[in-house]
Amino acid sequence: KEYRRQRQMCIRDSKPAAAKGNFVLQIAAYTTSEDAQSRRDKLHQAGVTNAFVEQASIGGKQQYRLRVGPFPSRDAAQAAQARLRTLGYDNGFIAAAQ
Repeated sequence: KEYRRQRQMCIRDSKPAAAKGNFVLQIAAYTTSEDAQSRRDKLHQAGVTNAFVEQASIGGKQQYRLRVGPFPSRDAAQAAQARLRTLGYDNGFIAAAQ
């Protein structure tokens, strides 16, 4: 029961971010911080100044997510996603900011 209640709280807590309109684009995920920072620097040089790296632990392994945002709406995130495609970043996806 305790696990279920904690999980429900997490689900409830995650919904307000999307409701507030906070969206990010995840462009890629890297296994080293250096690779992620290098790509972020290239995005900055291309004028994408709101690119950032977010560290995450997935299955016990460190991952460095290259993200862009936040954006106030899904539409704004989609417009940025279209621009990033012109820069060669085709595999990005929109996520609710945390």
